[in-house]
Amino acid sequence: MLKNKEFKFFTISYLIMCFILGIILFLGLKSSIDKLEDNYYEELISSTNDIDMLEETGKLSFMPSEYSESIKVSIVRLYIVVYIIYMLICISGFILSVHLYKFPLKAIHKVQTNAADVLEGNYNNLDLKDIDESDISQFYSMYTKMVTAIKVGREKEQNERIFLQDLIADISHQLKTPLATLTIYQDLLSNPDISDSKRKEILSMMGDQLSRMEWLILSLLKLARLESGAIEFNVKKQPLLPTLQLATQNVSMLSSAKSQNINVKCDTEMLLSHDQDWLAECLTNILKNATEYAPEGSNIEVWTDQSPLTTMIHIKDYGKGIDKESQSKIFKRFYRAKSDVNANSIGIGLSLSKSIVEGQGGDIMVESEPGKYTCFTITFYHALSK
Repeated sequence: MLKNKEFKFFTISYLIMCFILGIILFLGLKSSIDKLEDNYYEELISSTNDIDMLEETGKLSFMPSEYSESIKVSIVRLYIVVYIIYMLICISGFILSVHLYKFPLKAIHKVQTNAADVLEGNYNNLDLKDIDESDISQFYSMYTKMVTAIKVGREKEQNERIFLQDLIADISHQLKTPLATLTIYQDLLSNPDISDSKRKEILSMMGDQLSRMEWLILSLLKLARLESGAIEFNVKKQPLLPTLQLATQNVSMLSSAKSQNINVKCDTEMLLSHDQDWLAECLTNILKNATEYAPEGSNIEVWTDQSPLTTMIHIKDYGKGIDKESQSKIFKRFYRAKSDVNANSIGIGLSLSKSIVEGQGGDIMVESEPGKYTCFTITFYHALSK
C-alpha cells in the first residue's frame, strides 16, 4: 500500500495538516495560559494592600517575586497532557483513514488484477463475496456487468467467425461436385463429333446442375442470415390455416406426381403470432421430405392443436421412417440419413426449418418408427398475459 502514489500523497498531507494544527494548538494554549497568568497577576496586584487577606487565602506565597516552581511544572504537564491527547487523536484518525482507504483500494486492486485477466481472455475471476454493500460495491457490480458484456460480445464474435468459416467450407464442399460435373459436361460439349441429341441431353443435365447450385447457394445464404440474426421476422397475429395451405400448395406438384393426399385439419379461426412467408417455407421443406419418403398413393396428415400455453403443428407421413441414430442428427446442416431415398438430397432443408422455427421463438422435434411413420411437431409458446 505504501507504494501507492495516492496513499503516499494522503499520508504526507495528513502529517503536514497535523503539524500545522499542532502549532495552532500550541499558540492557542499558550495564549490562554498567558491570559490566565495576566488575570492572576492583576488580581494579586489589586489585592497587595490587604496582606492579611493574602495570608488567609494562601496567595501571599504566589507573589510575582516568589513565583512557585510548581506552577511552571504544572504548565509543562498541561502541555504534555494536551499534546499526548492530540497525538492520540491524530494517530487514531490516521488509522481510521487507512482502514477506510483499504476498501476502495482493495476493490481497485481487484479490478486491476481482473482487468489484466480479461485482456488475456480469462473472464472467470469475478468475485463479489468480500466486498460490502456500498458505493464501491455498486461500482464493482457495474464493472462486472461490463466485463460480462465484453465476454458475451467476444464469444459472439468468435462464434460468428467460426460460423463463417464453416459456411465457406460447406459451400465450397457442396459446390465442388456440381462444378466438377459441369466441367466434364463442358469437355463433352467441346467434342465436335457429338450428336445433336446428345448435346441437348448434356445441356439439359447442365441446366439441372446449375439449378441445383442456385438452390443450394440461396438456401445457404438464407440459413446464414437466419443463424446470424440478420433476418427480422415480420411476426404478427394472424390465421394459421392460410399459412398451412400455402405450404401444401408449394409441394402440390410433388404430391400429385406420386398420387399422395395431403390432408390439412386446422380451425379457420385459429390465430398464431408468426411470419407467414417464413413459416410457410419451413413447412414446405418438411412436406417436401414427407412426399419423398412416403410411398405413392399414401396420405400425409397435417393438423394443429392449441391450448392456452402452446400452438402445435404436426406433419405426419407413413413412409419408411427414420432410424433412432439419425433422429438426433437430421436437423444438422448437410446431414443425410444412411437410408436417404433421394440421391440428390443435400441435407439443408430441415436445418433451415429449424432455424426458422427457433427464430420465431418455437421448437421443432421429430418422432419416428422405422417402417411405419415419421411425425414432425412444431411448438410455439404463447406469452402469458398478466
